[in-house]
Amino acid sequence: MVQFVSNLKIKIITLFLIINLFGFAYSCYSEQLLNQDVDISSGSTVSHSTQVIQQLTGGPYTIDNEGTIEASNITSHAEAILLEVGTSVDNSGLITTNGSANINGINFENNSETNSVTNSGTIQSNTTGNYGGGIIINESSVSEIVNTSTGTIRVIDSLVNSAPIRVNAGGLVNKIENNGTISATGSKHSRGIISINTGIINQLVNTGTISAQGGSNSNHGIAIWNNSGTNLTNSGSISGTGGTSSYGIRVGSEGNISSITNSGTITGGTYGIANSNNITNIINTGTITGSAGYGIHNNEGSITNLTNSQNNLTLLGNLPTNYYIKVNSTTSYGKITITNPNGSMNVGVTDDSTLSVGTYSAVINGLSAENISNSSGTFIDNNNHYKYSINNSTGTQWDLIIDDLTSDTQCSVDSNNPGCSKTKCITTSIETTLNTLANGNFAHMNTYDCNTFGRDGNCISIGGRYISINDPKSETSGIVLVYGKKHSQNFRWGGFIHYNINYNTSSNLTLSDKVPLIGFYGVWNENEDKSGLQFKIGNSYQAINATIIRPQAGASEKAKGETKITANKFILELRDNIFLSDITTVSPYLAMRYSEKYQKGYTEKNVDLPLTFNKIFDNSWSVIGGLKYNFKINQKYRFDGTFGIEHDISHNVSKLSPNGVSGITTVDLTKNHRSTRYIVSFGLDNMITKNQILRLKVQYEELPYQGMNESNIYATYNFLF
Repeated sequence: MVQFVSNLKIKIITLFLIINLFGFAYSCYSEQLLNQDVDISSGSTVSHSTQVIQQLTGGPYTIDNEGTIEASNITSHAEAILLEVGTSVDNSGLITTNGSANINGINFENNSETNSVTNSGTIQSNTTGNYGGGIIINESSVSEIVNTSTGTIRVIDSLVNSAPIRVNAGGLVNKIENNGTISATGSKHSRGIISINTGIINQLVNTGTISAQGGSNSNHGIAIWNNSGTNLTNSGSISGTGGTSSYGIRVGSEGNISSITNSGTITGGTYGIANSNNITNIINTGTITGSAGYGIHNNEGSITNLTNSQNNLTLLGNLPTNYYIKVNSTTSYGKITITNPNGSMNVGVTDDSTLSVGTYSAVINGLSAENISNSSGTFIDNNNHYKYSINNSTGTQWDLIIDDLTSDTQCSVDSNNPGCSKTKCITTSIETTLNTLANGNFAHMNTYDCNTFGRDGNCISIGGRYISINDPKSETSGIVLVYGKKHSQNFRWGGFIHYNINYNTSSNLTLSDKVPLIGFYGVWNENEDKSGLQFKIGNSYQAINATIIRPQAGASEKAKGETKITANKFILELRDNIFLSDITTVSPYLAMRYSEKYQKGYTEKNVDLPLTFNKIFDNSWSVIGGLKYNFKINQKYRFDGTFGIEHDISHNVSKLSPNGVSGITTVDLTKNHRSTRYIVSFGLDNMITKNQILRLKVQYEELPYQGMNESNIYATYNFLF
């Protein structure tokens, strides 16, 4: 029994020694871990004098470190972890490398497979020599490097060229996301993140801190030395300090950044951003500053688009192609001061600005007029349209002027609105076209009548008509051809064509005939000598081309559009021809007319903010009553005249409803419509020969819209055969 207990104690002690020896061997591991998944628990340490972990063949592998991976006393060219095949690294512990030169925490080398790093712990290198690196990518691709809010990637006390993340020749990182700390400290040439030679970083997102600090020479938070085309988004802090040339972001002479979107801080001991090649877009809603220099140094580089809401941004050198001011409020908006400007730039306002009518002072300082190209445009905010422009207020200072384009455009559409100057507007032009198409009305159609015939019952009338419309003044000259046929002793018919050869309209309106005024009529007389009752039926059609110009009002644009307007008229007239004597006839009459006018919708052309106008339908039923008279002076001369009243018993017209500028109200065209109108005419006939008559008629009538009136003279030569 004693012997059994003694043997059991020996076995227990032996097992205990084996367990402790195994634990000691793991914590003081002196052999490298090769080509395997690695899982290091919290409190455990693996170390080596050169690479601790090497993944050289096979894979893909995973490295999960919650403890410590340490490579110590390296003299040159080594790292804690060397990865040449696809590996995912998840570090919440410590990966550290100490040595004299060219040392790294993790090295992706000649590795085109799938790789990634997630760090919530610390990855660092500490070197007294050159080229200390946290993570280096050489001829390798890495899908993602994520440094979480608790993560740190750093290089400490490097002599020259330290970089927590270095993407080297042939290296590609699709995305670097930093929510923690990436820092480099050294004697000189420290870089937080660097892309060099042919290395590429597609996307870089920073919400944490990226910093580089050195004792001398250049130290940059981010350095892009090659054509990387990086899209950088920063809402954290990026800085480069110390030395004589320290920048938050450095773009080298062969470098390229697609975009920098900054809502955080970018600071440099000298310049916030130093660009020597090309940056396509900079969107700055945070701060970009250089302690001893400028926010942006661009002497050797080019910037395509620069958007800014910072109120004290400074720039040195070449101007961006386009500069956009972001306005947050009347007291918070982008201001930029430019020194030694070279070139010229377009100036605009960002789409997400919040504007108010007024002046935003000193948005640009340091430029002359030759440095500013396009500097005005239109803007939509909260369903209001504005027009902005850049105004040279004093010296080299430029202010942003915001005008209410909605109200001014409303005035250009309808000047009868409150606050508008009573100038001619597009409503006036449209109503003028509708009035012009009144040429097919009852009064005209009654003058286009060959009612005296020759032996064979034919009549041809050739003449001309001059028409003048007041306010706005317009004049029209045309030729008229009328044919009449006596079908029987009681019935005749005819047709006419009126072609306008000249329209002399206001500067805001150009008209031309598309289809001349054409019409047909038929007349029945109760008696052969035309006494007694007379019944007339007729219709007319006309189409005109119109170029309508919307005049400039305030900040609105002068614009024009092209449309077509047509008119159809149908008339029924009943009169009683009463022979008072052999020389005097009076004819009371009553007529009914249906009128239909149509203006085609159109969109303005060749302007920044074109308006689209709707179709306009105008139709009415009218009654016309009055008295016509005829007085025979002698066998050669005859005098006639008309007095009548025209009244619309029904009238409908579309509202004018422009689109294209928000807030524009519709225009009720009926408010300028006159329902009752007067007609007066006087005429003289001269019987040249038995079969030829010269006729002259002067006519005055009131038109339907805008209180306009028309006066016209019609002269015709009739041939009877």
